[in-house]
Amino acid sequence: MFNKKQAWLPIALALLVFTTGCVPNNFTFQKEFGKSGSGSAEFLSPTDMDIDKNGNLVIADAGNTRFQVISTSGSVVSTGGEFGVDRMKLQSISGLGVDKTTNSVWVCDQKGNKIVKFDIDGSPMTKVTKNMKYPMDVAVDSESNIYVIMSRNSEIYKYNDFGQYQGKIGGQGKAALIFPTSITIHKNIIYITDFGGKRIVKLNLDGTFIEEIKNKGEYEEMKGPSGLHIDEYGNLYVLDLGEVPVVILSPEGKLISQVGTFGNHEGNFLYPTGVIAKSKDDVYVLDNSRNTILNFVRKAN
Repeated sequence: MFNKKQAWLPIALALLVFTTGCVPNNFTFQKEFGKSGSGSAEFLSPTDMDIDKNGNLVIADAGNTRFQVISTSGSVVSTGGEFGVDRMKLQSISGLGVDKTTNSVWVCDQKGNKIVKFDIDGSPMTKVTKNMKYPMDVAVDSESNIYVIMSRNSEIYKYNDFGQYQGKIGGQGKAALIFPTSITIHKNIIYITDFGGKRIVKLNLDGTFIEEIKNKGEYEEMKGPSGLHIDEYGNLYVLDLGEVPVVILSPEGKLISQVGTFGNHEGNFLYPTGVIAKSKDDVYVLDNSRNTILNFVRKAN
């Protein structure tokens, strides 16, 4: 079984003090919040991050088997989930996705072979188990349909808002995934980080292949992308292995800027497992190892 932290662990140690030369860096560290623990606004090995329609960060706090909704000032808005094997309790959390229409949160329980829908206040609503085998991540379209990637599965599984199975999409030709790790939807386009294929794959909602991104601009090939966010302009915020671990790409794949650097001190990250752009000038990175959220802002001209 695979989780997002495992994608980062070997290479992150090797690149802890790597510098990236002429790669543009238009962002500066602003603040960080969160720390290791099980209390409010504390995390243990968080694995994923999304943003709700109110602009709050939704954190997959895997080590505490819960998600936390955190304002960008660092205060807790709500929490949901608890460990267990009965009903809608969770054995693990790999990824999550927020329905921007209803503000509900879908959580992937990888070990429990299910996904669970919670309202934004943390109350469980729906459990889905049909055809679930090691779900990795989930994304929601504008009609509240959900799209789930499974560990080492070449296809995407689609369900409606009630959790009813709708079928599989993709899985053929260039749309076949080798080792998908995250999925997101922007303007009816599906984006998947295919860690095994060292690429980002773009599909229509019916699973038809559009294109793949295999390079971080002219600076570096994709080494193993594991997380992704799309802003309102279509820019891609990518977590990847290699010399440039957190990058912003234009919709055409040009490298706009790196974000942050490796390190074990305030302002650095060790194992980034989530990235969100609240705006093109305001970026948040989730660090699985330091159990914190780092905020980077665009440098003044």
